[in-house]
Amino acid sequence: MIGRKVIGTIVATSILAVASFALDLPANKLVDAKWLKANMGDKSLVIVDIRDGKKGIYKKEHIPGAIRWKESDIREVRYKEVPGYIGSPLQITRLMQKSGITKDSNIVFYSDGTGAGSYTIAGLAVYITEYYGFKNTAVLNGGLAGWKAAGFAVDNKTVKTKKSAWKITEMNTQNIASIYDVDSAVELKTAQIVDTRPDFQVNGTKKHPKVKKAGHVPGANYIFVGNFTKADGKVVYLDAANAKAQFAKANVDMNKPVIWYCNTSWYASGAWFAGKYLGGLKGAKVYDGSMVDYSRSPKRKFVKGNI
Repeated sequence: MIGRKVIGTIVATSILAVASFALDLPANKLVDAKWLKANMGDKSLVIVDIRDGKKGIYKKEHIPGAIRWKESDIREVRYKEVPGYIGSPLQITRLMQKSGITKDSNIVFYSDGTGAGSYTIAGLAVYITEYYGFKNTAVLNGGLAGWKAAGFAVDNKTVKTKKSAWKITEMNTQNIASIYDVDSAVELKTAQIVDTRPDFQVNGTKKHPKVKKAGHVPGANYIFVGNFTKADGKVVYLDAANAKAQFAKANVDMNKPVIWYCNTSWYASGAWFAGKYLGGLKGAKVYDGSMVDYSRSPKRKFVKGNI
């Protein structure tokens, strides 16, 4: 007969053994190529290639074992005009199930890694999956370029997945801002507004093709989304020091809510990721639809000139 003390020891040892094999994603949701390589044998790991680029880039080369998502897989176009809305519950559920993702999966998203703003699509993927309650996510710092710079091999084999039964269990609506939240921030200063677009769009010299009016939201601060990064040769990495320096330069209060916007909420989502997970920003939201939505809304103010 086995005593209670021995049984307790066996159970505790078993729990520790299970825990030791659990994938430990960092709190800042940023992993490097060495971390990814070291954890590729973990069955819970799902690597998602979400590069923005020409058709066929996944078939040409990708990180071994990675599946492929496109921007259109996670975003919803409404009214044939506004492309920057979070994908619908049905859309995201089907994608997660098709990808074989379960509640115990750990997802690492990677982008191209060769441009100042290239990380933003990976940040967008974190933002949208987190909106739908999925928290076990991270971004590969440096993307595919960083992976290759570390000396690791690429593959061109399409990865097959087994359908899962993943379901939405919560929706983090506190991460999203509507046009009425923006109105409140403009008129009542209930939140700080930060524009993340290139300066020529901020000052109204040029505008995005789908934006009806040039300029920026009244009272907005400005941080270009690419300023959160740092280049190392041909590879561009997210950098925590740069993130914190940008907030200080723009006089952003880290303890007050921020509403990020761009043209279609793509860059804004990247800035949300950098601000929340690298800068320590509290209460960050993304204006879904951003300036394309705002410029189609009647009688909203626009300001031209530098911020």
